[in-house]
Amino acid sequence: MKLLTWVAVLGSAITHVLLAQDPASIEKAATKYVARVVWRRHSIVSGNFTCQGRKEQAILGVSESEMVIAVFVNGLDTRPEVLRYSGKARNTKTAELKIEDLDYDLKEVIGSDLDGFRRSKSCKGLNLSDGETDSAHIYWNHKSRRFEDWTL
Repeated sequence: MKLLTWVAVLGSAITHVLLAQDPASIEKAATKYVARVVWRRHSIVSGNFTCQGRKEQAILGVSESEMVIAVFVNGLDTRPEVLRYSGKARNTKTAELKIEDLDYDLKEVIGSDLDGFRRSKSCKGLNLSDGETDSAHIYWNHKSRRFEDWTL
């Protein structure tokens, strides 16, 4: 009987993980927490964005006036971290969200260090680009415990 219970629990956990990675589930969760945004299912990216050693999902959405990124750092049942970017500064029609490596010396790239930025071989950042304006390079600030970005 104990083996059957363990198998049922394991099966439930596997199903939950598989559903959490389903693009439709991620889009539905983003819509639940941030209304009036058209979420781009094809923009979903997964990575260890907060350096907590787990897989997190991010999705890009657009409205008439802005681009919105929802980053689910504690699963799809918890409100995501939400980042907003003006549609005046970037083209919402060509905006793309991609994963960005964080294994670089920030001082060499922008000429200074940023408080809370940590170079990493395993943690990932996000890159919001529209092909027209310099990308927003998004990283987890380890001091303020929130997402921040830099641009050239």
